[in-house]
Amino acid sequence: MFGMDFEALVLLAILAFILFGPEKLPEYAAKAGYYLAKLREATTELSRQAQCSFPDNLQPPPPPPAAAIGGQTCPYCAQEVGRDFTFCPQCGHRLKEEAAAPAPPSPPQPLAS
Repeated sequence: MFGMDFEALVLLAILAFILFGPEKLPEYAAKAGYYLAKLREATTELSRQAQCSFPDNLQPPPPPPAAAIGGQTCPYCAQEVGRDFTFCPQCGHRLKEEAAAPAPPSPPQPLAS
């Protein structure tokens, strides 16, 4: 109890008995118990307030969905990526088809006369 062995508690009780006397000792013990209970109650309240003021996890909030920021989702691995990605950074699959190159202009046809 309180990191003290039995002999130290007995010695403390004898010293308290000699110092305060048998008449006042119960009164002082009751006061000490009352103040100890008040101290414990105050520390519990402070601890509760401190725990309520901080969030349970300290991780940043999750990023907004890709659709909300103009992104897209990889159909192979469901990784959310931005619109400017051609390949998925997670799995490497192609996300966009390359725009078809414009067909070379056909040679002019001779006019029939």
